[in-house]
Amino acid sequence: MSKAMPDLTQPLTGDYKTCGKNAPFHVEERDGDLHFYVGSSFGKTQYYDGEGNPVIWGRNQVVADSIKMLQIFGEMKLAPCRLESLPHGDSFEAFLRSYSNHGNLASYFPPLLEKLGVADVSKKGRALVITLKPGVELDKAE
Repeated sequence: MSKAMPDLTQPLTGDYKTCGKNAPFHVEERDGDLHFYVGSSFGKTQYYDGEGNPVIWGRNQVVADSIKMLQIFGEMKLAPCRLESLPHGDSFEAFLRSYSNHGNLASYFPPLLEKLGVADVSKKGRALVITLKPGVELDKAE
């Protein structure tokens, strides 16, 4: 008996809070990309028609690839850092950098994976880590 996969196509537009610091941010989906409105642009809907800061390109691909990465590694440190800083090589931040030209992606993207029902973020020691929810896996064909 196979477990039902969560609906990965459900809309992600909405308000969220970052992992760790609980800072509010807003997400808009446009043309297959995820636009994040953070800091001073949060809550100012007049900015939501413009490009977000950051933007993650290819929503469906980054979701599928995130699931695959977590299937392989089991658990990954989030380790968000600014764009000008080099992320630790095996962190979720380093993985996400290929989908954007911004930093701190590991602060903003994991709450979306939690909303989709595919991942959990928890604290392990002083670090935040992301893991797949039990039973979540992509078909080999994807």
